[in-house]
Amino acid sequence: MSIDQFKLQHLGIDTEALAAALAYSRQGGTHQLVVQYKGETLIDDATSEEAIDVYAVQKGLLSLMIGIAEDKYLIETCDCVNHLMDPEWTKLSRWDEAKLTIETLLSMTTGMSDELGPQGVIGETWRYNNVAYNYLKRILEEQTSQSLQAISKAWLLDSIEMNQTHWIEREQVLPDGRKLTGLMSTAKDMAKLGELVLKRGDGLVPAYYIDDIAKPSSKENPAWGWFWWNNNQDNFRWPMHEEKLIAGVPNPNAPADMISARGAFQNFLNVVPSLQLVVARTAKVPPKTSTTKVSRPPPFEPHFWKLLAKALP
Repeated sequence: MSIDQFKLQHLGIDTEALAAALAYSRQGGTHQLVVQYKGETLIDDATSEEAIDVYAVQKGLLSLMIGIAEDKYLIETCDCVNHLMDPEWTKLSRWDEAKLTIETLLSMTTGMSDELGPQGVIGETWRYNNVAYNYLKRILEEQTSQSLQAISKAWLLDSIEMNQTHWIEREQVLPDGRKLTGLMSTAKDMAKLGELVLKRGDGLVPAYYIDDIAKPSSKENPAWGWFWWNNNQDNFRWPMHEEKLIAGVPNPNAPADMISARGAFQNFLNVVPSLQLVVARTAKVPPKTSTTKVSRPPPFEPHFWKLLAKALP
């Protein structure tokens, strides 16, 4: 625990319930966990201070970068991608490629396969396309003539002191020959990003953009916004399992106004404006089994929230 028992009691926190949530976190393969409530740190627990790959949590950060770029009049979410990059970057017809906008990339309604060929209806079919997503990074770099790391530091990371967060190259290569990039970060740094969202951008990201990041961006997956998840729609689809429509919300144990950036292996950033609450978790990749497949742990976030909710006033 990071603050004394008196302050916890003053905030109305159930200390036994909070201890139970922390114990579950430690047993559940958590690398780092930060819980902040009304500006106070309730939990700051870590196996080490090492930054690790937080996988698709990076999308939450990149979405805010898009908002900053729009505020700087470099791009608009309604812009056609072909106005920002050279045409013929996909395998679509020229007519269909011309329909792709910044917003269709954000909403994951590109109507494309991972090979950037036709797969679905542009603007309608929800498909988690990591390949198409990465072209937003190229757009930012080409519009600024700077590297993604340089832009991130200048626009965001340095301003909110996300000092351990940085981009790395992965093994995979995009169709244009560039490497995919991953984001290395810590729960403490991610919590700072969450606080920025709580403050509606705090002058760095336009408030109107923050208000839009988790609004439903498609009928097929209303729980998905612009790389941020909401928790208040009737159904949703998970990445890589798009064919299955699931009734309810992604986390039934969390408040309806929670918005989240989520990554593989249950790295996540939760932001709850009504509670002035930020929860950030990093998790190391579990060991491979004898069949060389990565073992998949049971869902962490919903049960953790069941325990955490008991601790909150």
